[in-house]
Amino acid sequence: MPRPVEMTAAENAALDPLFELDAARADEIRAQRADYRNAAAAWDADLSAVEQWRQNDEAPVQGPANPGGDALPGADPTGRAFLDSIGATDVQVRFDAGDLNCGYAAQAELDTWRTLISGGCFQTAYPDWLFVAWEPGTEEFAWPLFVHEAMHWWQYQNYYPALLEADREGVPEELYDEEFETDASCRAVYLHGITRSAYADSSSPCTIDWYEGWFLDHLASLGVRVSAPTAEEFEVTTVIRP
Repeated sequence: MPRPVEMTAAENAALDPLFELDAARADEIRAQRADYRNAAAAWDADLSAVEQWRQNDEAPVQGPANPGGDALPGADPTGRAFLDSIGATDVQVRFDAGDLNCGYAAQAELDTWRTLISGGCFQTAYPDWLFVAWEPGTEEFAWPLFVHEAMHWWQYQNYYPALLEADREGVPEELYDEEFETDASCRAVYLHGITRSAYADSSSPCTIDWYEGWFLDHLASLGVRVSAPTAEEFEVTTVIRP
């Protein structure tokens, strides 16, 4: 049986830094593993919260009637065909000029000169409803504002986990609210045939060269996670996989 090799004090001293380095690397790996598990758990919690939110089918109380009537101009008076085309099969339009229609209410409050107004709103408290209203004389804006609000529905169906991440990480809404509105209008312009001019004088014009993923890229530039974490992101050293 071979005898163990005895090392000199100098040889032991030379190896000590290597053992310390290995111990530090092991600590780093453990920390990164914990970070990955925490990030994955947070993302899964967001997905669960979004799924629970989608189950909310509460109907809002009807507010003041839309001055422009109870139908959208054109061949799709309830917006049903358009909503079905984007997967919003459970969503309904509420022709409502009350406080739940945040876009209309805000304009009405500020409108001291009595210009004709139109406005819409998607309320996360009522995920199956869109609120739209317009005054007679602004019918040309009724369909574009409806599509804009429908795009907000789409955004929340697809971006909500990232928005929850932004909230968790303490990113102020003012750093992405304008971009959120721009994304909704540009999505309507680029994908659904609304003209840029329809939003030109609104609070949400489309003035950018938009592309799919533009808003998520903006959130990511703020340090917000926009997709599920992967183990590769948290590797201390690159792992060679087959």
